[in-house]
Amino acid sequence: MLGSRFAGNKNSLNAIRLLLASAVILSHSWWLGGYGPEPSPGSVKLGSWAVLGFFGISGYLITRSRTRASSAGSYCLARFLRIFPGLAACVTAVAFVVAPVTAASTGRHYSLSGAAVYFVTNLSAGTPFIAVGGIPGSLEGLPDPRLWNGPLWTLFWEIACYILIGIVFRLFRPDLVRLALLTLFSVASAAAVAVDAGWIAAPVRNDWPLIPVLSFLAGALIYLFQDVIPANPTTLVLAAGLVVLVSSFGFASSLVHLPLSLFLILGSLYLPLFGVGSRYDVSFGIYIYGWPAQQFLAALGLHSVVPPLVFAAASLLLVAPVAWLSCRYVEKPAQLWHRAQGVRRTVRELA
Repeated sequence: MLGSRFAGNKNSLNAIRLLLASAVILSHSWWLGGYGPEPSPGSVKLGSWAVLGFFGISGYLITRSRTRASSAGSYCLARFLRIFPGLAACVTAVAFVVAPVTAASTGRHYSLSGAAVYFVTNLSAGTPFIAVGGIPGSLEGLPDPRLWNGPLWTLFWEIACYILIGIVFRLFRPDLVRLALLTLFSVASAAAVAVDAGWIAAPVRNDWPLIPVLSFLAGALIYLFQDVIPANPTTLVLAAGLVVLVSSFGFASSLVHLPLSLFLILGSLYLPLFGVGSRYDVSFGIYIYGWPAQQFLAALGLHSVVPPLVFAAASLLLVAPVAWLSCRYVEKPAQLWHRAQGVRRTVRELA
């Protein structure tokens, strides 16, 4: 079963998340380079597929984290340290390093007061109606002159999912948590199906947050039911087939979440890339620094002389060392500090 196979922690989820982060950069190349519409297999943008994969894997891992946490406080602190230090470093770098360097090297305008507003508001992790997307004048004339870091909006909903898991585990007994999340997932899926079928209009025109949240819930359910899910090639092929089937009928946004999440989570057991990211998981850094790196390259005019695949490759080459520095000197120290605190508490309890 899936649970017993994952008990050994021998999987390639870090490699898959790295691939998904790279796919996000690839997808954004069409928008930030002004090349036109990005590829949309199954009527879903390539970047949206990657975000769904991210949220599905996250749902699985975060639910596992909550069940293993010694307390609700420990869970909350772990989640805070997983997101905020890297986010704060990224927002600082964009506001006070990348943006002014871009403006100075390309003759654009840089506003220190605008950068300060960008910095303060984006510490909210892309909270709607609070986070300011740009710094006036610094991206003038680019295909997207508004946003220095478009993907940050997803962090708000990622954090909202963390809180949701915490609340559900707080309100319900362990034997009722599965029922509560299954009910929530079913109701949300029904609403998404109604939108896909054209019965009701989507609340927003683009990037409806319910869609990635559904993937998070799917990942959470896979963890909670992992002891009854067969971990074999037949299940893997069935999950892949369901992804293709629902996509071909135009219901990817509403019905793909469970099979896609299962395909990625189960597939990580068969992908022979167990060592990728085992020491330095740079996927988060790739994700949050990718858009600023692409905006910098676009400001230099690279998008006007190369095709989108080359633009994406150059962006990855630029962002990879930055993501490694973020992981090595910001994200990982924060996580190691939290683990050390847990060890100290355990030692005190045993003393």
